[in-house]
Amino acid sequence: MQRLIRFQTMLESGGISLPKDMQELQSLLSAIMYTLNSKSKLADIRSTPMGQYLDGHPFFALALLVFGAMATVPLGLFLTFAIVTFVTASVGFVFLQGFLLSLGGIALLCVLCGLAIIAFAVSVILRAFYITSSNVLDYYYSRRSAHMKQDTIGSCPGCESDASSCPNPSFQKQKGQ
Repeated sequence: MQRLIRFQTMLESGGISLPKDMQELQSLLSAIMYTLNSKSKLADIRSTPMGQYLDGHPFFALALLVFGAMATVPLGLFLTFAIVTFVTASVGFVFLQGFLLSLGGIALLCVLCGLAIIAFAVSVILRAFYITSSNVLDYYYSRRSAHMKQDTIGSCPGCESDASSCPNPSFQKQKGQ
């Protein structure tokens, strides 16, 4: 910074003659430097030891500025890559979870449908068994009842026509049924 001020004073004193375009560029640069020096935040930074070191070593300050400007592109690319990777992984995780839940839901549906079919088949088999056993038992007891009736009729003469007049109570129950 001090070298720039010395260079500016040499130009103003007439020690060096420059073309008109260069003088315009120099005046523009002087205006920028004045604006930068008048800002209070920049003055605070320049008062720190690091700011004083950079003010005393303009080549190092320029190298640091160029490095910072050039590092923004790779740093920006890396941050973009990291964000895209994170978003892609998150979306992929959501899709994977959705796929797995759908697969589990389909498996559950298949198991429940299988259980419903098995329950229906077991119900049909039990119903058929109940109807068959009921008919067999009815047939057995009706044959037994008819056989008992014949035994009762044969043992109680005169009760054939009217069961209520029969003195045997078991015969009256059988006849009433």
